[in-house]
Amino acid sequence: MTDGALDVVIIGGGHNGLVAAAYLARAGRRVQVLERLDHVGGAAVSAHAFDGVDARLSRYSYLVSLLPQRIVTDLGARIRLSRRRISSYTPDPASGGATGLLIGPRPTFEAIGAGTDASGFSDFYRRCGLVTSRIWPTLLQPLRTRSEMRGNVLSGQDAETAAAWEALIDRPIGEAITAAVSNDLVRGVMATDALIGTFADLDDPSLIQNVCFLYHLIGGGTGDWDVPVPPPIRW
Repeated sequence: MTDGALDVVIIGGGHNGLVAAAYLARAGRRVQVLERLDHVGGAAVSAHAFDGVDARLSRYSYLVSLLPQRIVTDLGARIRLSRRRISSYTPDPASGGATGLLIGPRPTFEAIGAGTDASGFSDFYRRCGLVTSRIWPTLLQPLRTRSEMRGNVLSGQDAETAAAWEALIDRPIGEAITAAVSNDLVRGVMATDALIGTFADLDDPSLIQNVCFLYHLIGGGTGDWDVPVPPPIRW
């Protein structure tokens, strides 16, 4: 196939490029994907990371929760996902790591002296869900402006949803985390989703930490237990 015969050239054969190519091809377009490596898949492929060590380590795109079922169905992708029961475990420095905070079916808030934070932690993520659950269905639609998204989230909703929008979108996320729980280790676990890779802090006026936090929550984030669990790092 020559360049003149192509409708679209996609640079990069990662998971996003492959999905785009598949949809274009289904629409009758002539597509070519260019990949510099000898394999496709990008971040969705594991690899031998260390010479001489016969182990393949994951470098998977961890935002698998952002893969809508509609795309899987449309493309006929053969994908089987397994839900993990444990979200995280954080050793407690105060005990030298002898105890820690496990977030999962049987969370261990009491073990780190933060029993009173269990309900605040749960309620925080419940309130986050008031916003994220209404943003999620729009991800396969044309990108909306901030005001359009606000109208979509708050339409027909109550004051609690409006307050959740303000906490997640308009104000530094550190304020909401600090108000929700009092234990520093618990706050740190919650803050992780806001700070990974941002080089920001929880009170950064740019709100880049809020964008990161939403990115990590938008695909869901509740488990099959009483305490909602932040996804394994999910706008």
